[in-house]
Amino acid sequence: MTTLKEIMSIQQFSDLTLLNVEGDLDREVEMVDITETPDIKNFTAPHSFIVTTGMSYQHDQSGLIDLIRELNDIQVAGIGIKLSRFLEKIDDEVIEFANKLKFPIIRIPESWNLGSITHHISSYILDEETEKLYFALDIQQELNTMLMRGLSLEMMIERMSRLLHVPVMLLNPFYQIKSMSHHFQEHSEQVQKNLSYFKRSLNSNHIPPNNRASFQEEHIIFEVPAFKYFPYYLMVSNVNTLTYPFSLLAIEQAVNTLSLAIYKNSKIKEAEQQEVNRFFETLMSEHPDNLMSVKQHPEFLKKHHIQTSNFYQVIICAIDKEKDVENNIYLNERYQMTFEWLTHKLIDIDPSISLYMSPGNHRFTILLQTKHQYYLDYCKYLQKEYKELFNSTLSFGIGNEVTEFSQLPLSYFEANEAFDHKSESGEVRFIELYKSKSVEELLQLIPANKLKPFITYTLGSLAYPKTTKEKELKNTLEIYLANHCDLTKTSEDLYIHRNTVKYRIKKCEEILGQPIDAPDTSLDIRLALFASEKITF
Repeated sequence: MTTLKEIMSIQQFSDLTLLNVEGDLDREVEMVDITETPDIKNFTAPHSFIVTTGMSYQHDQSGLIDLIRELNDIQVAGIGIKLSRFLEKIDDEVIEFANKLKFPIIRIPESWNLGSITHHISSYILDEETEKLYFALDIQQELNTMLMRGLSLEMMIERMSRLLHVPVMLLNPFYQIKSMSHHFQEHSEQVQKNLSYFKRSLNSNHIPPNNRASFQEEHIIFEVPAFKYFPYYLMVSNVNTLTYPFSLLAIEQAVNTLSLAIYKNSKIKEAEQQEVNRFFETLMSEHPDNLMSVKQHPEFLKKHHIQTSNFYQVIICAIDKEKDVENNIYLNERYQMTFEWLTHKLIDIDPSISLYMSPGNHRFTILLQTKHQYYLDYCKYLQKEYKELFNSTLSFGIGNEVTEFSQLPLSYFEANEAFDHKSESGEVRFIELYKSKSVEELLQLIPANKLKPFITYTLGSLAYPKTTKEKELKNTLEIYLANHCDLTKTSEDLYIHRNTVKYRIKKCEEILGQPIDAPDTSLDIRLALFASEKITF
């Protein structure tokens, strides 16, 4: 940006002088305009430098105070007054008022014609803007070349820093440092200072749109919109040392290239991860014999983030569903960002922990390959951190630990079962450990159109008895089987004679058409009895 100080430092304009000592010469100048009328507030653009002879105020300079107030309100850079023909000097009260606002009043000497000085300053600003444009395009071209050559983000950030001669830091959507220039290795104490400034700006919503960045601060922060809802951030420091031909456009062009680089890298990683995900899903559906065969190739497994171990445990993780969130772009970005965030967090806990994606159901599979006593605490920690950062919640289903590689699919199955058990009941932000299902729960999993025919075929009229006699026979049969076909114990439990029990069991066998105590039929009868009482259709 061009400032009054910069213009007045040029030899051509060295005879311009500041009349009020408190005038701020760091104000930006984008254009020059001539006026001799007092009512110009609604016809003047911000960052203009107004030049005038002051003809309208030759008999009463109090109007200058009103003019200065109005021009200051619309962010005019300053006013240049040619002192000669109409005004010989500016009154003290006008100077005092301008000082209060730090509004610059510049004396234009008699040697300058207003039209001429307007033309020369405008030409200087135009030439400078052209130089700034070339500088911005040069930076963009260099970074674009690096992007096309496949060079890393770290190298691009370092090159940008060297072109601007200031420290530069790139932060990811989780507010962690992705890359930083060499300045921070040389002055490590600045890392935390910069991070603290960034977090304060973030918490106070003090990160303006990129095209409104302020150069009054020591640091400026730009959003790098590689992703629509989860931007990266570029932080440029020591802004006050940036010199001509630097401009906001230079950083904007760099931001555009960095956005493309980040997006490209993300898509490459996503494609690589898809191959790993597919292999893991296939592995979880393999027969134990096939798994044992795969185990003979440790390098192949290592490529897919699986190591040889005597401990494996699977944890299923997913983002809880939200009722009013239907934006697919947001959901897909959040899913991908959550994977990256979980990867960072889990590697910090233990580099041997592996993470896989299941895009079909938007879940993540966490594979522990070393025993962790506090894995439940890890899950709680992730839930807490995720809520603060994403304003959403995570839930976990946890399988049992296994000691053999061939048993890994079992832990995977258990973790998904544990997750489904809670998720299907509508719960959120849960951590559920797998519990073996009871017979009743297992029977509930059998479709009604298959289970009910089994019950009626096995028990006949005793399946759903209607008469008192049938109910009596069914009750006797249940107690008899529960007592392992012991007539004496059954008679004692029912308070009836032993012969009565024998008679009733014989009647049951006639209805069932088969002996009750035969090993190949007693299990079917017991299951059918249990299902007829416990399962409702």
